[in-house]
Amino acid sequence: MARILMVGLVALTLIATPVWTAEAKGAGIAPGTVITAQNWQQYKDFMPRGLQAILQGDTAFRLPQGWEMEVGPTVYYPLPKRYWDLTEKYKGQAQLVQLPTGGYTIKGYHAGAPFPDYSGPLAGYKIFYNVYYQYRGDVAYYLGFGPEIDRYMNTTTITGINVPMVFTHNIEPGFSHEKEMPGYYASFYDELLTPEQSKYTTELELVFDNPDTIAETYVFLPSLRRSLRLSGGARCSPFLGTDYTGDDSFTVPLPAGWFNVKFQGRKKVLMFRPTPKNRAQFDPSNYYTPFWFPKPAVGKWQVLDALVIDVTRVPGLQNGYCYGLRRMYVDPHTWTSLYFDLFDSSMKFWKTQAFFESPYPLPGGGYIVNQQGVNWIIDFQNQHATVAVEGKDVFLANQEVPRQYQDASRYGSPGGLAKIMQ
Repeated sequence: MARILMVGLVALTLIATPVWTAEAKGAGIAPGTVITAQNWQQYKDFMPRGLQAILQGDTAFRLPQGWEMEVGPTVYYPLPKRYWDLTEKYKGQAQLVQLPTGGYTIKGYHAGAPFPDYSGPLAGYKIFYNVYYQYRGDVAYYLGFGPEIDRYMNTTTITGINVPMVFTHNIEPGFSHEKEMPGYYASFYDELLTPEQSKYTTELELVFDNPDTIAETYVFLPSLRRSLRLSGGARCSPFLGTDYTGDDSFTVPLPAGWFNVKFQGRKKVLMFRPTPKNRAQFDPSNYYTPFWFPKPAVGKWQVLDALVIDVTRVPGLQNGYCYGLRRMYVDPHTWTSLYFDLFDSSMKFWKTQAFFESPYPLPGGGYIVNQQGVNWIIDFQNQHATVAVEGKDVFLANQEVPRQYQDASRYGSPGGLAKIMQ
């Protein structure tokens, strides 16, 4: 047993050690560079583990011959000005508090980014909570579809309605639901429309304002005409039968206070981010099949700054948990994630998740980043993947959202699930 433990500790140390070099300190990839199968390894220091696995070409998820990645200039899209005004207003009021488990929770948070200064020995936790409270809009409504891909590259597709909602710490006046949903921070409503045999199946996740509280997850089953509350320990269960688990569906794994976080440093990362209102991103012919890897017709890749944090369950709560390590690549300009590299409990590389969405321009100025467009998760061990294509025909945010979808009692509470088939 002691030998097994030592091997596991050594493996964790090797994985947790940053693999990037001085490239991270300022060098980039010149705009106009075309990355191909012949030269991609020259640029691998700019790539997370999952992107390297794809380009290596020795798994089921490999690109066809002749693939290209064109690199363009780096463009950042600002969040709403009010978000940064509130960040400045409440700067210094949020505090990290250590829990008996060894993790950290947050106290005194109001709005904006809780830790605009993420320096110091607890930098990883500060970045982690900036991601937890990232700006995603106060409410959105969009239609999406999700191709499911097996090891033989067969694809089945589901479609659905999505209504993410924030109840408190809102930045837009008039969107708070704090009185209706006290103690909760946000909800995620996902109702299937197709295939027909799954129509009306709905999952609702409720995230608490206290990050040390287990999220609530409910599933409405049309065959029973009622909803069921899932076990709070089911964070590794597939989300509506996809490759996403409960802990892949929120901005960070939950409960946030159950995790240790280590800041690994700043890295320049090759990332794909289409321009706003880019219709080409929804055309399957503009991607290398079957897992929606963008062709140059969709847009150009960029080299973005990323803060890299390694997230692990606290030692006393690791037993039975699916992931041994979640490596997150975080954009400090928006506090959204660019990639996740996921390792199993034995520290073997398992999955990668990429967020290739375009920024969405808001009515009052600024953008939502990482909601409209394509994201996917690839399971390299079991050789299947799930793609989420969100907002192709309908995507609305904040004031644009019809009043019926701003109703927290219908789209943000367990009671609303009883109204699905009425």
